[in-house]
Amino acid sequence: MLKMAANMSYIQARTPEELKRQAADILDRLGLNLTTYINMALNQLVIHEGIPFEVKLNPSGYTPQELLREVDATLAMEGLKLNEEDIQMLEMYESGSVSGDELRKKIMREVQNGR
Repeated sequence: MLKMAANMSYIQARTPEELKRQAADILDRLGLNLTTYINMALNQLVIHEGIPFEVKLNPSGYTPQELLREVDATLAMEGLKLNEEDIQMLEMYESGSVSGDELRKKIMREVQNGR
């Protein structure tokens, strides 16, 4: 039997009943409960020293074309130019189909492979 840590604390949070039900159902199928999940999430917060997933503000007021021109102009100041693959990656990021972390890993692999 697991022994509870001596210095445990309670957390109370209000959430919509339907959200709680759906989350509890998924966790149950995973063999977990809400308390375990909350502790897992808090541990990840501490390990990453931040929220372990992307948190975004409302969408930018810029159009995708304006954002591309801004990035292109910034790179041009360093003597660099966007190629078609760069533009595709930026569009994927803007659409939310890929995260910044995923793109960063892809770019680092390319750099390590000498590309």
